[in-house]
Amino acid sequence: MFRWIKALWAGSEPVEFISAYGLAESVARLKAATKRWSLFNVSGEAAVGRVSETRVSLRRVIPMIGNSFKPVFTGRFGHAHGQVVLTGRFGLGWSVKLFMAYWFGFCVLFVVLSLPAVAHKSAAAFMPLAGIGMFALGLGMTRLFAWFSRGDPAWLSAVIREALHAQVSAEAASALPASRPSGARPRFTLVATGVFCLFGVMSLVGAVRGMGAGGIHAGGVMIERYPQAVRLAAAVSGVLLLACAYGIYRRYLFAWWAGFVVLLLGQAYSLIDLLTRQDLGNTRMPGMLFGVGSLVVASFWGRWWYAQRVHFQR
Repeated sequence: MFRWIKALWAGSEPVEFISAYGLAESVARLKAATKRWSLFNVSGEAAVGRVSETRVSLRRVIPMIGNSFKPVFTGRFGHAHGQVVLTGRFGLGWSVKLFMAYWFGFCVLFVVLSLPAVAHKSAAAFMPLAGIGMFALGLGMTRLFAWFSRGDPAWLSAVIREALHAQVSAEAASALPASRPSGARPRFTLVATGVFCLFGVMSLVGAVRGMGAGGIHAGGVMIERYPQAVRLAAAVSGVLLLACAYGIYRRYLFAWWAGFVVLLLGQAYSLIDLLTRQDLGNTRMPGMLFGVGSLVVASFWGRWWYAQRVHFQR
């Protein structure tokens, strides 16, 4: 375990990419193949970060999927045997290391400070266990999120090699995990399948139980009941959402089109409900502003969904 913690903290073994170009052209080609910022990137995966002669820092960015524990390639250009070589390591970002150092340090400090209390009060016997549990939680969280991004080093290496027409030394190649097969299922399809399944099941449960939105009045919580027509519509919606989830998992093109239909219908329902409600009172204007904001968010999601067509089959 301690060897894994040390490897995670210090990073991978050094990796070298031997460029087929001069120093200035290598920097320019790698910079052209990457992006400096990723805030508004929804078109697809990208290698994002800083590229210069003295420092290269790149990470893999997948739209709508965040993971602060993903490995970051950090290195610099240099010369070796008359060739330009990009040398670096894959490891955690400095901000994540700082956060985890604070987490583990606090857990250790809590355990140490709780030991005197255990010696004087038997009721405080479980206090050190809380610190040990938080320490174990931090380790598990770090390992789990690192596992989610286990393919990032191979993916970033492929981007660098393509930009530099680079070769990787045999020693450096052994430090890289195997890249995902080209026919493997994209990760986003699993996430989208889970989301559609969740909303489909929620719609079916709402239709069967017949319960709609809840409210609070002077006597306590009040649950509104769906009318029969609305219950039927919720049941149909649930079945269609589950069908879309299956289509997304199988990567059928109809599911890609269905994603736009679900997005548009959901947005239309929200706006119609906002315009037809009579109980908003003085909050109608903030509600309208919220509706306009939801249109912006829906357009952002629509643009991202449009970019995912490459993952679906005809």
